[in-house]
Amino acid sequence: MRKSIFAISLFFNFLATAIVVANPLNLFVDQCLQFNALQEIAIPQEWQLSSNAFTSPKFASDNSLVRFESSLLSLNNLNDRNNYYRSLTKQTELQQQLLNCQVHLADELSVLFKNIDAEKLNQDLRLRSQIDANGMSTLYVKTILHLQQQQLAYDVKSQLHSLQASISHYFAQNFQFDVAQGCVLPEFFENDDKPSLKASTESNVARYLISQPDRKCRQQAWFAYQTRVKSHNQLNLLALHKLRTDLAHKQGFANFADYQLSMQGLTASQLTLFLDSQTINIEMAPWDLPSALQALPKVAVKPHESLLVLEQMFAQLSAFELRFELISTTDNALRLYRVWLSERLLGEMYVELNQHTGKISHHRIKQAVIGHQVGQYALKMPLTLASVQHYNDLIFIVADTINQLAKGSVFYYLNQQDISLTNQQLGSYWLATWLTDTLSFEHTSSPRVKLLQSFTQQQRIFRTKVALLFYQQADLSNYLLHESSLHQRVSKAFNDSFGVPWINGANAIFSYQAIANQGISYYLLLWQETLAQLIHNQMLSSSQAKEIFDVLIVNEHNRTIYDQLSVIFNQPMDFENLLRRINYAGTKQE
Repeated sequence: MRKSIFAISLFFNFLATAIVVANPLNLFVDQCLQFNALQEIAIPQEWQLSSNAFTSPKFASDNSLVRFESSLLSLNNLNDRNNYYRSLTKQTELQQQLLNCQVHLADELSVLFKNIDAEKLNQDLRLRSQIDANGMSTLYVKTILHLQQQQLAYDVKSQLHSLQASISHYFAQNFQFDVAQGCVLPEFFENDDKPSLKASTESNVARYLISQPDRKCRQQAWFAYQTRVKSHNQLNLLALHKLRTDLAHKQGFANFADYQLSMQGLTASQLTLFLDSQTINIEMAPWDLPSALQALPKVAVKPHESLLVLEQMFAQLSAFELRFELISTTDNALRLYRVWLSERLLGEMYVELNQHTGKISHHRIKQAVIGHQVGQYALKMPLTLASVQHYNDLIFIVADTINQLAKGSVFYYLNQQDISLTNQQLGSYWLATWLTDTLSFEHTSSPRVKLLQSFTQQQRIFRTKVALLFYQQADLSNYLLHESSLHQRVSKAFNDSFGVPWINGANAIFSYQAIANQGISYYLLLWQETLAQLIHNQMLSSSQAKEIFDVLIVNEHNRTIYDQLSVIFNQPMDFENLLRRINYAGTKQE
């Protein structure tokens, strides 16, 4: 009989000593490493590999899909809990055990998909699409097929992760860079003969930019910081580009940008149109931003007890028939809430108040799946909220947790927003926008906050343009042949947003880590925030907010993004109509 993983989570969350934690963790790791996908998971007979090449097309019965989903949950639950435990432990030995577990589960998932006949799965999808193209089971089979196609060979997966880890390693290092003698500020530099800025952390560079009165010196320091890892990471990132381009070619795409965007229902030309529609010249060079922020009045954020703010949010969410039932606990630092949507139990939220943390974090323990299991989420926060970031983080975390708990599908992969093909996280951004507006915190109107938001928006747009341009290149094996053209195109994009050129603009390719990890998907945050604001701006009443909640968040019928928007705006929506609304509905920065 399996040990209670819930008991393990309690040990992890609330017991102080590593000795106590170690025993239940070992039980979990043993259970994880013993998991065998082919023994545990019931692959529908209609999808199984067969030596008979002439079997007639069939689709799996509803009962077969239910059995498959129910048994597949065992793997998905192990994976979610493993990710949760990894976020809680800092001990090297325990981290290694959990990493071994993660690798094993990934391997077992690959084995599972290798034992599903891709042609039979395609036949199943074609048959279902003819009967009900938008049905829940059709979307589920489509998602399974999508996941199967995403599985990489072991050597390719190893190479991909190795390159990403190496790139991440260099971004985590502190580098020193030399400056001209006339730019030296003694408190920031060492070595008078060859002055170099002390450990170039982002905060240290920001302090230098605030203190340096000479604009050319600020510009030099900013560019030096942006290019600090280029010499270490250029070969790694170009190798990653080739690896991803080869994967795209195998799937029939000309480049990785087209391949990745095809999974998200956009084309490169559509993404370019969207980015151009949101580009505004804020006439603020990045190296001038810290001093500009410093010159504005400081944001007055009155500290509030975090628990009181959280319960204020809970009260506002009653507008959607959400109810948070406090379950008594023996630990004052821990509060357990049962979350209800009308009469439907969504799951549980474990809220930990910690006087030793200055950050707010949350983790999924178990994904909610209707008919199979309720969700479990953990929220950890300081005793008081004392900064704009605290408020923003808590609002989004609460919205994101509700978005995941309230999903209305009987299939894990249709509810899990990191996997679902239906743009599930849009609900999180819309609900966070609604909460921010409803709570009306004073700091949201601060000139300093607005300037920072405006800059951050244009920085995301610029970086998305850089990622799109980079991955649209079909061949960068001889990078120097392309560098001059990349310099010009990136410099123009930089000038369009910030009002100044970046002469060696291609260096921006090597200036941020997300280009290696997220690739083109970096645009998704900007896209979803823009759509969320568009929906919120055109909401006419509180009753419409409830309707939007049901369509975007519960999404019982698993509508695609354009189907959801068609219901919300009460007219057929496609990309062209959506972009027209974005351009003329006041979502641009003023």
